[in-house]
Amino acid sequence: MSDYVASVAAPLRGPRRLRADMVAELGDGFEEAVAEREAAGLGRDRALAEAAAEFGEPRLVAAEIQRELAAAQARRTAWTLLIALPALTIMWDLFGGDGEPALAVVLLARLTDLATASAFTVAALVVAGRLERRAAALCGAAGLVQITVALGCSAAISAIGASGPPGLDPASWWWLSAGSAVGAAWIAVSAVRALRVGRTAI
Repeated sequence: MSDYVASVAAPLRGPRRLRADMVAELGDGFEEAVAEREAAGLGRDRALAEAAAEFGEPRLVAAEIQRELAAAQARRTAWTLLIALPALTIMWDLFGGDGEPALAVVLLARLTDLATASAFTVAALVVAGRLERRAAALCGAAGLVQITVALGCSAAISAIGASGPPGLDPASWWWLSAGSAVGAAWIAVSAVRALRVGRTAI
């Protein structure tokens, strides 16, 4: 990898495979430009300098690539939210207990629903192309807020003493708990990645 391509690649953040493909494509184009100049009789150093001048300042090229990476990460995180949130909502509904819930439990459940609906709305807007500015950061923040609120409310409901799920044997309860944990972790990891990409300034 040439120094020029390395300087472009250094600050980039985003989906690993896409980042590698874009850097490789840039490197191939840059080397072709250098080879053309060398074939015309220029020395290696002069060919490198002229190719770098043609491609532009590394910081500006990196900023353009970073915008594409951020958009890709935003879409990826948005799809994670659109898939995982409904699945988690169904799982959490299965954890509900018998009887009339206390007012505090109802309020905590509605707060979780509000956070879920907000995150789902942000994700839907990103996928639909209606939300582009800082989409990665917004998706990441929405996902983390939803998970934080959901886990906090679940802990509070447990502390209040809400009853466990009716009619579920221990094995089913274990699988539902494991699935909920995997889904929450999936959202959290994707949200953190989106936040990091969205906060990358070049």
